[in-house]
Amino acid sequence: MSDKKVDEIVKELKELEPLIIQCSKCGTCQSVCPIYDKDLIETSVARGKLALIEAIYEGRIEQAGRIFKHLDYCVMCTRCKQYCPSGVQTDEIFLRAKSILRKTKELPNWQKAVLKIIMQKPKLLAKTAPLMHIGLKFGSKQVKEDIFKPLFGEFSQRNVVSIKSRPFTSKYGGLNKAKEEKMRVIFYPGCAITYMYTKWGEAVVEVLKHYGVSVYVSQTNKCCGIPAATMGELDLYKQVVNENLEWFDSITDASYIVTACPTCQYGLDDMGAKITGKKAKVPMMDIVVFLKEVLNVNIKPQEEEKSTLHIPCHYEHSKDNILKEFMGSITKDFEPLENQNCCGFGGTFNAKYYKDSSKIPQSKTQEIKEKDFKKLYTPCPGCAMQLSDALIKANLDTKVAHPIEALYEMIKLDQAK
Repeated sequence: MSDKKVDEIVKELKELEPLIIQCSKCGTCQSVCPIYDKDLIETSVARGKLALIEAIYEGRIEQAGRIFKHLDYCVMCTRCKQYCPSGVQTDEIFLRAKSILRKTKELPNWQKAVLKIIMQKPKLLAKTAPLMHIGLKFGSKQVKEDIFKPLFGEFSQRNVVSIKSRPFTSKYGGLNKAKEEKMRVIFYPGCAITYMYTKWGEAVVEVLKHYGVSVYVSQTNKCCGIPAATMGELDLYKQVVNENLEWFDSITDASYIVTACPTCQYGLDDMGAKITGKKAKVPMMDIVVFLKEVLNVNIKPQEEEKSTLHIPCHYEHSKDNILKEFMGSITKDFEPLENQNCCGFGGTFNAKYYKDSSKIPQSKTQEIKEKDFKKLYTPCPGCAMQLSDALIKANLDTKVAHPIEALYEMIKLDQAK
């Protein structure tokens, strides 16, 4: 790498200094970091990563590319930011720093190919879903309803949710009109609901229609961009966020954007606004929060199974009590997990560091086993994937579901009476 390019990288990292010097080095992040909790290494925790970035622009580390792997070894759960007494925006710093340091080392070819298809070829991705469905069906062993264990390759260590033969958007793309319409919203499903958790998407649309809300769904889902951001491809992330925002704004009679994936909401609304400087014209909110705060839906508890709740790291935590109250209104025997630590999934982190990722939820599955929970609810498809895998490895039959599925089942039972 030329000296000029190195100087540019150091200069760009130096521009992060106003954000980095807010860190008082107190070490609070150590107590909440799922990676540090596992390996107790300072470079794994936010304070250590910030010190490494400082060391480069202060000239104490000459080879900037050496620290990329330490920034990359992060779940991006944002718990260090949430609990930081100084309010350090660690997630924004790490994403920007990775983007700068990406100039020292190109993205591996397989990651380039994945990003190109997911981010820039969403129609091609949708067309290949049936092939992926067949490939998984015949190249795997079914271990549980909708869960398969691949027989070959790197993925053979995991239990994975099936890819559906028909994407959610192929059935629900367009305007799904309620009979007695009182409002219109946009539902952003994200990739996991489009291709894997299609029943979650169906439940969201049908529940909203039940309460008189018509729902717009894109004909082809475009990724929220978080995978690109976590790989250090911030320009690509910015591009797809802008494209999604343009689509949202093109629908002028929708009052809200509803999501069923906290990470998608984080990527499009929270971090997306920081990186692009833009927000959608209408508010974006989680489906459960929308049902309680906007529609004021009241539910009579019916389910008897002992159930619990894992709250995702990217959930809007000022709304945690709304989520808990919602679950308490659905199931009579409900108790949130005491262990609300990160599940360890982290999207691309799970793909790159599966061995480490799979160790993180073990204490959570132990609590589920000891308290004999029959159902585990979580409003995040990434958490659902990770916890389904962990529960099977722990030989537990606990079913993992989204809260909206429980409400949809109740509505269908009432309609069948």
